[in-house]
Amino acid sequence: DFCLSRGLGDVYKRQVLTCCSTATKVPGWYPVADYPDDRVTGDAVVTVKDFKHISIDSIDSHVYIAGKLKPAKIAEWADYSETHIGKRLGFLYNDSIVCAPTINTRLESGNFQITSPDAALLHKIYDSLSKEVVAD
Repeated sequence: DFCLSRGLGDVYKRQVLTCCSTATKVPGWYPVADYPDDRVTGDAVVTVKDFKHISIDSIDSHVYIAGKLKPAKIAEWADYSETHIGKRLGFLYNDSIVCAPTINTRLESGNFQITSPDAALLHKIYDSLSKEVVAD
C-alpha cells in the first residue's frame, strides 16, 4: 500500500481513515493467511453467536478457553475444516488474532480451544464472551 502512494498526503489520508474506523468484526473463527502473514482472509466460519458453551481451564499452568458449537453449526464447521486442511483458522477478538492453528483433519466434534501465552487476555476474553454465549 505504502509503495503505491504518490506522496505523504496519500499515506496520511489512508491512516486517518483506518484509525477512525469503528467497524469491528464479531468475535469468532475466521480464515487466516498462511504463516507468517497474520491477517483475516474471509468471513467468519463461526462466531460467538454459534457457541453452545465455553469454559476456562488450565493444564500445567497453561490457561485455555474450551468451547463447543451449537448442534446446528457442527456440520458446517466439519465441512469447512475438511475442505481447508493445511490452512489456518484464527480466533479473532477485538479485531486481533488471538491464535491461528493449522487445520490438520476434519473437525467433527464441534469442540475448540482458544489458546494464548497471555493468561490475562484469555480471562478477559472469557469474561466478555461468557456474557454473549447463550445455549439453545
